[in-house]
Amino acid sequence: MLRKVTLSIDEVEAKDILAEDIFSEYRFLAKKDLVLTERIIELLKLRKVDELAVFIPADSARVAYDLSMQRTREYEELFEPLLDEKEPVDDYQEMVSQLFRTTLENVVHELRYGQILKSLQDTAYVQGVFEKILEKKHRYDLLIRLKEWDEYSFVHSFDVFVLGTIFARYLGLADIETLARGYLFHDIGKVFIPQEILNLKRKLSEDEFDIVKTHTTKGYELLVENNEEDIAYLARDHHERFAGKGYPNQLCADEMSEGVQLLQIIDGYSAMTSKRVYHTGYGATDALAVLYRDRQLYNESFMHKFVECLGIYPVNSVVLLSDNRSAQVELVYDLFPTLPKVKLLDEQTSMNLPLNYSVKIIKMIDYRADSFEEIFNLFVEQLIRCDEPNLRMHYSKLIDHLHPKEIVLKIFLPAFRILRLLTREIQTDRTKYQNSILILKKLLEEQLNVLYMDYQHEQTTILVVETSLRENFFIKLLQSILYIDKIVPFFINPDDEQRITQLMNHCQVNVAYFIEDELTVEKRVRPMREGTFLYYSLADIEEILVSLIGMSMKKFSFEEKMQERLFSTYKA
Repeated sequence: MLRKVTLSIDEVEAKDILAEDIFSEYRFLAKKDLVLTERIIELLKLRKVDELAVFIPADSARVAYDLSMQRTREYEELFEPLLDEKEPVDDYQEMVSQLFRTTLENVVHELRYGQILKSLQDTAYVQGVFEKILEKKHRYDLLIRLKEWDEYSFVHSFDVFVLGTIFARYLGLADIETLARGYLFHDIGKVFIPQEILNLKRKLSEDEFDIVKTHTTKGYELLVENNEEDIAYLARDHHERFAGKGYPNQLCADEMSEGVQLLQIIDGYSAMTSKRVYHTGYGATDALAVLYRDRQLYNESFMHKFVECLGIYPVNSVVLLSDNRSAQVELVYDLFPTLPKVKLLDEQTSMNLPLNYSVKIIKMIDYRADSFEEIFNLFVEQLIRCDEPNLRMHYSKLIDHLHPKEIVLKIFLPAFRILRLLTREIQTDRTKYQNSILILKKLLEEQLNVLYMDYQHEQTTILVVETSLRENFFIKLLQSILYIDKIVPFFINPDDEQRITQLMNHCQVNVAYFIEDELTVEKRVRPMREGTFLYYSLADIEEILVSLIGMSMKKFSFEEKMQERLFSTYKA
């Protein structure tokens, strides 16, 4: 039997269970139900946590030290003289202050804020800037308009404001309060984006993304209309990228101010680490790794400085320690993101950075990004081992920012080809191979579900396939490619030719593709009054798909590929 008690941090013991979430100075430190360890307790002491609500055995002698009732009495005695005293309150200022406090609690988490807002002085500074910005009522109205239209966009904008303000001060940029105002309103154009698009639980289609991209110019126009011309460019330019890779105006580095270049990094980091309806949010190190993978698009010097400002260094970072030794970050702990495990480069030994920060990281030197090929090799390695949890971790890194067709051409097809070669050439255990295929097929099914949600077909094709073959891996791959090319595949069984020809007539197509396990008779083409039946074996489909490996993402014609295969078969 467990009992909830409040104890001094010195009375808490390993294996006690947290009874409440732990916050310190607006910072979320640990979640309820966490089983405490000696290392976590020491860390909490360093974070100046004085007492904890924990679950302990009801018969424990420590129940007598329960501080909760004692604290209640103390607080009542402390505040009793003040109960009758009422000072005049500025209702608007209190409303703004309350908005700051409640929103701050939603975004500040040590796993993503690291060393930022470590002190009450920093928090007070940011709150002061926020309240000064909203002294003008029209700005408050704009912000609440965004909040009421899309809660996520509001919280994200606030998050960018906090991170950006602290980082701008860290860099020593000029006119920080103006930049902070721009950061707070950088996404104000989202009020013009339909809510059904903002709330989609999947990746956007190209047409939907084109609509979302208009928030930059619409935000610019709205800020100008509200006499905020001095910050409007931040709303317009925050999705620009170096070398003209962004939007809306494909600016290059020398056409962007430092304030914009800072915002681009913060905006990406905030978006990746925040919870959305379609994903739970990246960890800080994973988000930083994605930014570093695309480092050519950002101010890399600012990225190094941002990592130093956070104090969270992604795995593979090459860093300088406070004792003047160089090291590479090997592992970042979930509960101790600012105290990673590092490998000393000169000594080739590993160490955990100490809890008392007697040795700490003081500078980011470089980041050694894993290439796509390296991550893919790890993905295949885990696939062969049937290690699904680790495999999924690598898979999520691989598919990030890939076009759906690239996911098929660069991941599923090559992975299957490797599995097939291993089975044929090295005689890999057949059962293990089948398990690997099942895992790969499960991932493909998930991808198909995403594609199906984005179902906007422009063409139709008729696939005549036995029900028993439709779960075949290559049929699923074929289906995914058709979806990507906006072709809806109608599956039908081969036992009713009249129904097939009726469907062809209804869909206004003159070809139906028959796919069989094996072609038992020598048939390839069968002219019909309503069109033509073309026949393929599963081996034909496999060869067609394998031939696509290495192709560019440019749209290729499914009809042409099928007919090329037919011609090559006749020629052979």
